[in-house]
Amino acid sequence: MLDLPSIPLWLVAVDVAIRLVVAVQIIYRRREVSVSLAWLAVLAFLPFLGAVLYFLVGENKLGARRLRRFVQLSRGLDERASHLWRHRHVDADGALASGRVFWAQIARFGTAVSGLPPLKGNKLSLLPDAEEMLASLCRDIDESKSHCHLLFYIWQRDGARPVEEVERALIRAAQRGVECRVLVDAVGAKYFLRGRMVQEMRAAGVQVVAALPVNPLRMLFARIDLRNHRKLAVIDGRIGYCGSQNLTDSTFRAGIFRRAGPYIDATVRIEGPGAGALGVIFLQDWQLESDQTFEDLERYVPDHRGGNGDGCVVQVIPSGPGPAPEAIHQALLTTIYSAREELIMTTPYFVPDEAMRKALQAAAQRGVRVSLVMPCISDSRIVAAASRSHYLDLLESGVKIMHFRGGLLHSKSVTVDRKIGLIGSTNFDARSFWLNFESTMFIYDDDFASVLRFMQTDYMSRSYEIHLDEWQKRPLWQALRDNTAQLLGPLL
Repeated sequence: MLDLPSIPLWLVAVDVAIRLVVAVQIIYRRREVSVSLAWLAVLAFLPFLGAVLYFLVGENKLGARRLRRFVQLSRGLDERASHLWRHRHVDADGALASGRVFWAQIARFGTAVSGLPPLKGNKLSLLPDAEEMLASLCRDIDESKSHCHLLFYIWQRDGARPVEEVERALIRAAQRGVECRVLVDAVGAKYFLRGRMVQEMRAAGVQVVAALPVNPLRMLFARIDLRNHRKLAVIDGRIGYCGSQNLTDSTFRAGIFRRAGPYIDATVRIEGPGAGALGVIFLQDWQLESDQTFEDLERYVPDHRGGNGDGCVVQVIPSGPGPAPEAIHQALLTTIYSAREELIMTTPYFVPDEAMRKALQAAAQRGVRVSLVMPCISDSRIVAAASRSHYLDLLESGVKIMHFRGGLLHSKSVTVDRKIGLIGSTNFDARSFWLNFESTMFIYDDDFASVLRFMQTDYMSRSYEIHLDEWQKRPLWQALRDNTAQLLGPLL
C-alpha cells in the first residue's frame, strides 16, 4: 500500500491561522460581494498560495506614503486649475446653471468625482489611424515653444519608424530649449526603457521617467499590478491628445498572441482649455513619480480666451487607485442611465460588474438601441471567455452584440443619443475601473458625437452580429468554459 507523506500538524495549524486572518481581512474590506467571494474561493482551494496571491494583488494598495503624496499634490493642482478656469470664464458653469443642457447631470457628477469641470471653447479632431496620429503628434512637437508632455502605457521598442520620428521630434524640441517630459509605465514600456533611443533622448535633455516601478521592496507595501494605463500628450498646454492608442504604430502586436491582428485605435486631438485639463493629469502623475513640483501652473494651463468661442464642451475625468478610484466607472454608469434613444459602445475587453451589466440591460429594456462592439479575436482568452459569459443575459434583454473582424478593436468609445461622446483609455472591465490609472474625455457636443458615431458604425459594418437563437444552441462545454471564466471576472 502506498504511504502518502504526512503533513506536520504545526504546518496545518499555521495554514489555517493564515487563512482565517486573510478571510477576516477580505470580509472587513466590504468590497463587491462577487470580489470577496472570488477571493474567499481562492483562499479555500489554494493553501498558502491563496494568501500569498491576496497580499500581492488582492489589495488595491498604492502604498500609504505614495497615496498621501498623491492626494496632497493632485488636490492642490485640481483646485488651482479650477480657479484659473473660473477666472477666465472657460468653464461651463453657465450652461449647467441654465438646466437646459442634456448633459448637465453627468457633468455635475463628473466634477464631483474628479475635481475637473467641463470646459468650453475646444476644437476637436478624430484620428482613427495609428500613423496619422503619430504624424500629427510629430508636427505639433516640432512646432512646440514651451513644453511637451507625453504619458503612455506602452511605448514601442526601438525600430518602429513612425515612433522613432516622434522620438526624434522630442530630441529636436529639447535641443531648442523646450521642456520635454516623457512618463511611461514601467511594465508596459519595459522594452523602450531598455532600448537605445531612450538613452539618446535623455542625452539630448528629454526627461524620461518610469511610472510605478516593480521591485521586491515595493511588493511589501503596495500592489504590484497597479499600472498607469493612460495614453495622452500635451503640447504647450494648448494642444492635447487622448484616446486608446499607445505610442505604437500599426505594426505593433502585444505579447506572443499574434492572431488578433493589427490594433484598431482612435485618438482625439484637442485644441483649447481641455488640453490644459489633460496637462493637469500629466502633472499630477509626474509629481507622483518624480521630485518635481509645479508652482507656476499658468505656464502649463495657458489662457485660451479668444480662441474657439464657445466651441465643444469637454470634461476630462481621470480615475485610479487614489482619492477617486471609481470616478470613471460611476460617471459611465450615470451616462448609460441618461440614454434615451441610442447607446453604442466599443471596447476590446468587456468584463462588466453587476451594476454595469444591469445598467445596459435596463437601457435596452426601456427601448434604448444598445449596441456593443468587440473584437472577434482577443489577445486574452480568459478575458474573452469571461466576456462571453454575459452574452446570454444581454441578448435576452435586447442588447445588440457585434464581433469586429478587421483586427483587434482596441478603441474604447461610447456615444449616447448622438449628443455625448466618450473616448479614452478605459476598458470596460474591473482592471480599468478600479486598478489602473485611466483617463476618459466626456465630450458634450452633437457634432462631434456624430463624428464619433460614424467611426463606430464603420466598425459595425466590418462586424458580424451575435444572434440570440444561435447563441442558445452553442455546445454545453462552451457555456461551461465561459461561465467558469466568469468566476474569475472580479479578479481579472
